[in-house]
Parts: sequence; C-alpha cells; structure tokens
Amino acid sequence: MVDALDKPSTLLVVESYDDLREALAALLVLEGYTVLSVATAKQALDVLSRLPRIPSLVLLSLMLRNPEDQRFLSRLRNLDLTSRLPVLALTADPDLQAAPAGTVGLLGKPVRTEVLLAAVDRYRTRH
Repeated sequence: MVDALDKPSTLLVVESYDDLREALAALLVLEGYTVLSVATAKQALDVLSRLPRIPSLVLLSLMLRNPEDQRFLSRLRNLDLTSRLPVLALTADPDLQAAPAGTVGLLGKPVRTEVLLAAVDRYRTRH
C-alpha cells in the first residue's frame, strides 16, 4: 500500500493483452496508485511526451524479439530518462533471463501479486 505520507504515485502500465492490462491497473489502483495504461510501447512514448510530470514507474510487458519494446528502452536512454524513470519489465519470454539495459528489474509471468507489489514499491521513485 502506498505510504500515507507519500504523495500518490503515478504508474504507467504497458501491456498488450487487454485483460491483463486491466487486471494490473485495477490491482494497482486498489493499492492506492494512480494508473495510466496503454497497449504498446509506442503509445507509452506518446503518453510520456504529453505528461507534465514523469510517472514514478513504468511497468513494461517485454518481449525480447519485439523491436518496439527495444526502441522504447533505447528512446528512454537517449532522452536521459532512465535515471529518473524506472522501468520494471514483466515477461513470459523464456529467452529473457536477466533485466535488459534500461530496466531496474525483471519479473517473470505469471507473477504473484505480492511479488509484483513489493517490486513496484521498491523501484518506484518518490516525487
């Protein structure tokens, strides 16, 4: 649960599967977070370019062979956002065993709720 003394954190969820994106968003909202959600990394870049403040964390569903996901991480590095915008990757890709460059961590799907929430709390920035 978000600390009562902490301002509510805004999280950006990037997940292509509608049902999973909605479930992640609902869970995080119940935990007190403000959640923005999009289906693609390209949409995430568009959202990030329009926000007055960067989110506290991006939860990115990542596929190793998806060039759009790799471009997203590269673009964040090029914009020098990776030091201020943590990206926590979620994957079901068996070939992805370690957190890729530009991410703060990697969680395998399916992920237990308590593991996900602990990771979100650990890695989010507190503005």
